[in-house]
Amino acid sequence: MRKKIFNIIGCILIVFSILCFLYPEISSVSDNVRSDKVITDIQKYPKKKKALLYQKASKYNQKIYESGQNELKDVWSYRSTPIKLTKGQKTFGYVQIPKMKVKLPLYLGATMENLRKGAAIMGQTSLPLGQVNGNCVIAAHRGYQGIPYFRDIERLKIGDKVYLRNPWKKMKYRVQKIQIIDPYDTDKIKIKKGKDMITLLTCHPYRGHGKYRYLVYCIRDHGQKIKNETKKASFLSSEKDIEKENFMRYIGLFMVCLVGFGMILRRRR
Repeated sequence: MRKKIFNIIGCILIVFSILCFLYPEISSVSDNVRSDKVITDIQKYPKKKKALLYQKASKYNQKIYESGQNELKDVWSYRSTPIKLTKGQKTFGYVQIPKMKVKLPLYLGATMENLRKGAAIMGQTSLPLGQVNGNCVIAAHRGYQGIPYFRDIERLKIGDKVYLRNPWKKMKYRVQKIQIIDPYDTDKIKIKKGKDMITLLTCHPYRGHGKYRYLVYCIRDHGQKIKNETKKASFLSSEKDIEKENFMRYIGLFMVCLVGFGMILRRRR
């Protein structure tokens, strides 16, 4: 009986360690499924409903542009919901970043609840409609409970592609500039006149409570040449910390599996 119990415990340890190791990948697949479902649901909307939503979003974008985004002051403004979505609609589409291997649903308002579920469009910044005089700032955690989200943002280089799907169309942007700023430097995320932009935002560094903000500015891809505007920053890269964390995952998986197999083999002898 004891032999059987040890075998069961050993098997449980092996399965548990494998599931823990694969959790980020499983979560990423889940995000992709949710993002695809968002678009499937949107495609079912009547044309009239989508047209009204577009008018509402366009009116909001014009309002914040003309006001100079004077309400963009602090964390509370980031969390505000730009517009109220139609009944049954939970997201505004998705953002897809091939270089980072992520595809995340876009929620409105950078609240803690929304950031736990995916990426969020910050309040008092533009909704992504593909219009000039717009800068949609998309925030996401630098990893959350094992889920990558924007953890690997430092993989992005000038010219890399970022795709955004809203309720009406899919748009392509390219990375133009990368910068690290203070969290309260709101001028750095404001609309640039005459430009159609999205800005990816997350904490930096990966360790150390992320007291700065890592920004990736992207402009609409119309086939134009992208000029490298990246400024050399005095901040250390987080890539080694992320590599170390991944390495420890492998070591942890190996050790737990070793213990599990050891318990099974020991009782069989």
